[in-house]
Amino acid sequence: MAIKILISGYENTGKTTLISKINDALIINCDAKEFSIPVMHTNFNQWDGLKSFTDFCNDKIVAFKKAKGELPKFVVIDTISQLYMQLTRWNSNHFRGFDIHTQNNTDTLGLNTYFEKLIEKGISVIVVSHTMVDDKTSKHIIPAQGQFQKVGSFLSIVNEAIFIERSPDVHRIWLKTDKFPVRSLIEHSDDSVNFNDFDINAYLEKVVNAKSESDKFRL
Repeated sequence: MAIKILISGYENTGKTTLISKINDALIINCDAKEFSIPVMHTNFNQWDGLKSFTDFCNDKIVAFKKAKGELPKFVVIDTISQLYMQLTRWNSNHFRGFDIHTQNNTDTLGLNTYFEKLIEKGISVIVVSHTMVDDKTSKHIIPAQGQFQKVGSFLSIVNEAIFIERSPDVHRIWLKTDKFPVRSLIEHSDDSVNFNDFDINAYLEKVVNAKSESDKFRL
């Protein structure tokens, strides 16, 4: 069974450190910098339409299987916010006027459809995102544009979401709170956990198993 999960936080909060600890994961690095941690990863930095991204990911999943003997349990998009910037920039250069927004929406829906296809194959999808503070509400949000931003951006398409908070005195992972872009449909013993005490693999096992249990009641 598989699931979609969002991990978000400001720059330099530990997002990459956290995902590098995930077992059986293929990391698709979409940031404008090399991925420097020695785990299974690949670099995607040239959006040329939705198919360019989905074909690239499919090829790398096949390469992962050849190297490891099995499909990855997790495909991690690091970061979805930078991938979204590639997407919108490309559309701005290839479309005009309202067609830009239409194509942005089409590609965003296409991304989610592709993620759902991975889930059907038993591959969970983890999207990592930078956050920003909304000027009007002062709340942390996941960057996006147009209608997709209004409905909650990538937070709206995942089953579970956690947020990494970091300040000089605090470094915590939030599982449940109204302060940050998190969501959870299962019970956790604590609303937040110290970053260094958080076991990402135990967390993933818990949320994937919970999804598996709920699917037993699907009609």
